[in-house]
Amino acid sequence: MSWALNEFFAAVEDEFGVPAGGEEFLETPGAVIDFIVDSTTPADGMDEEQHREHVAGVLGEIMARTLGVTRYNEDSRFIQDLHVR
Repeated sequence: MSWALNEFFAAVEDEFGVPAGGEEFLETPGAVIDFIVDSTTPADGMDEEQHREHVAGVLGEIMARTLGVTRYNEDSRFIQDLHVR
């Protein structure tokens, strides 16, 4: 795994308290979002849809900060489509 992805997953772990690094199946932003949503509980009275939207928004901020990626689809693969090295 590249240093950029290591930094990304470390930031995800710090933000959500979920160990996400090294998970081979987390190849897309959507997979990461789903993993976090499944591993955490909604806060502050959020319903499940609001919780997923919140996670997606925070994840987008982390991607921008750590990977420099601001335009992506949830199905974009980190290495092949977003060219994260």
